[in-house]
Amino acid sequence: MMRAGGEQGFTLVELLVTMAIAMVVFGATLAVIEVFQRNNVYDQQRSENQDNARSTMDRIARTLRNVIVPGETGAGSLEQGDEYSLRFETVDTSSFVTGPGNPARAMRVRYCLDDSTPSNEILWEQVQEWKESSPEAPTATTCPDRVGSWTSTRQLVQHITNEAGGQKRALFTYSASEAPQTLTVEANLFLELNPGRRPGETQLTSAVSLRNANRKPVATFTVTAEAGKNEYRLNASESYDPDGLALTYKWWQNETLLSTTAQTYVVRELAPNTKYNFKLEVTNPGGLSAQAKQEVTTP
Repeated sequence: MMRAGGEQGFTLVELLVTMAIAMVVFGATLAVIEVFQRNNVYDQQRSENQDNARSTMDRIARTLRNVIVPGETGAGSLEQGDEYSLRFETVDTSSFVTGPGNPARAMRVRYCLDDSTPSNEILWEQVQEWKESSPEAPTATTCPDRVGSWTSTRQLVQHITNEAGGQKRALFTYSASEAPQTLTVEANLFLELNPGRRPGETQLTSAVSLRNANRKPVATFTVTAEAGKNEYRLNASESYDPDGLALTYKWWQNETLLSTTAQTYVVRELAPNTKYNFKLEVTNPGGLSAQAKQEVTTP
């Protein structure tokens, strides 16, 4: 005859110890998963912020490459260029409907840095469009400018740290052949989503050459006496435009504008023992001019 098996099991203490160990292991696992998820979210946000910053750098470069050549008083191709603010006119490539006073589809763009919170500075873009004649540029003293007649204002990049920790790292820097002619603009963005936390700060840099930059021409000429004749040849062939543009010429003799617009010109029938003042003005297609003067005394 077979005996029935024993019915002995776990005691209450053993069950409680087992449950406590399981809870510790499960809690540690959840903590690891939480840290992993938090780091994953942080890395994703950091990547998104950097991608947004890169897109913004491309946007700034694109608008700068379409900059409109300024007039005589323009500083290079920029209306205003500071360390933390940049303003210029460019070509509107959007669906903006042009008007009779703006056939070139021009618009004014401003990029500025709001540094009110150094650990989380914000880059803003402000756009001014018009259909009639170009309006006066708003005199902005804040970023963004809430008073000026801007068509749109929008936030581009957050978590910029150019001035974090009391640092003064310029957002925009400029190079020029001679003041105030701007040739290139370099943008430097320092980004840190959570200051003091690894992997730390990231720097993004982009440099743009202003292909429409309008540099001032150089005016120079020679005055040569024609052998055996009472004539002098004015020759402006050494005048040039730094961007290789064609020049137009104007000549003056003793403050009297001569009828010629040629690069060289021969003046005749000059009185003997007389002082003459000759002046040359060269102008490029962008409207910038330069002058040169020479004094000649006839024998």
